[in-house]
Amino acid sequence: MSKGPDLHNDSPWLLMKRLSLPGILGMMVLSISSLVDALYLGNLVSTEAFAGVSLLFPMTLVVTSITGFIAVGSSSVLSRAIGAKDQSIQQLIIPNLIALSLIGSGILIIVGILFSKDIVSLLGAEGQVYQSGVDYLQIYLCGAFFSVYGLAANGLIRSEGKIKQAMTYTVVAVVANIILTPLFIQTLNLGVKGAAWSSVASMVVYSLLTSAYFIRGNASFKTGKFAIRVEKEIASDVVSIGFSSLTMQISNVVRQFIIFRSITYYGTTHDLAVFSAAYRLFSFISIPAMGLLQPLQPVIGINYGAGNWQRCVSVLKYFRWGGVIFMASILIPFLIFPDWFIGLMIPEEPLRGIELHYIRLVFLALPFLPISTSAIIYFQAVGNSRKATMIPLARQAVLFLPLIFALPYFLGLEGIYYSLVIENILYASILLFVLEIEMQKLQSKTSLNCT
Repeated sequence: MSKGPDLHNDSPWLLMKRLSLPGILGMMVLSISSLVDALYLGNLVSTEAFAGVSLLFPMTLVVTSITGFIAVGSSSVLSRAIGAKDQSIQQLIIPNLIALSLIGSGILIIVGILFSKDIVSLLGAEGQVYQSGVDYLQIYLCGAFFSVYGLAANGLIRSEGKIKQAMTYTVVAVVANIILTPLFIQTLNLGVKGAAWSSVASMVVYSLLTSAYFIRGNASFKTGKFAIRVEKEIASDVVSIGFSSLTMQISNVVRQFIIFRSITYYGTTHDLAVFSAAYRLFSFISIPAMGLLQPLQPVIGINYGAGNWQRCVSVLKYFRWGGVIFMASILIPFLIFPDWFIGLMIPEEPLRGIELHYIRLVFLALPFLPISTSAIIYFQAVGNSRKATMIPLARQAVLFLPLIFALPYFLGLEGIYYSLVIENILYASILLFVLEIEMQKLQSKTSLNCT
């Protein structure tokens, strides 16, 4: 049997090669699930159904926000506890994760039952687009526990450094979704509701698989009892780190609301469909780089917990620039043939030349994402909740809001695309500077330990 990766001693290049491929594949298949839903809706139902569900992107980010709050905080605490060999902390992680998942998803379910129509209306949907959005959102939110718990629990497996195992469960769930979606939409004649039910069913599978992993004792850390409880000692640390992810995701929800509301204000249903398709494609392309950076959290967290400062510096640089190069290379076909890729989702909506220009422009911001993402992952992994929280919030207030309000006011629909490109480039440049200062601090710690 082959030896697993040594997060303490293997070279950064070897770790990136061994851990990133399953991370990329896992993130890819997860994003494919969302993309497949869009393809099915656009081709099997209608453009209005596609637009209605796409308009809900800010609300799906709310579920992601709750998940990230629990997963990022729990994973950071676990990785550092593994590095410090603190079993008393390790065995309290899962009970707290289950309890927080129940609380978070309970809030989402109440919102889904009481306010789904108001939310879709607030997003600017009308007619069939509105009805499609309501039908999908009500079912999707009612199954929120399985999304929140399944993804958060899978995050613990990744925080052990077992990226391949985490990917395997993801692949099974996504394959289930791909198979079930057309069955629910067409065979059972459920339309948009069928797409929502298939998503819920696939996350049930995901939750069962991750639960079985821990119950059977396959984890490399001391899991303790598979129970439901809140321990103040753990919960405070999880909340502190997880709050950075929560605020970042919530600010992204507001961000997406403003973006899509701007599209509906300055454009037509056609413009909404085109932007929604481009945005989904943008997210899909960014997923491989996020998968490549996924192992960065356990590697940084475990080595930081063990006091290996210099290793944190070298690993971060390898993963960051590897992500930039990787993203730039996979972007090429999407820049050359954006009309073909967009046409897969909205085949009945012909694209104008100026729209292809806008799409290519937005895609050019993608190579900058690994720079900003690696910085935030670092701050979360080492437990620096203040920087992990304040920097993304400052991004929205200082960069995004001025640009998204000013440029469309003067340039119309075109200004929305330009604002997104400029903001992403500026944000990555600022974080690159901030992170270099942090690296100098770690190198100073290394020097002090050697003297």
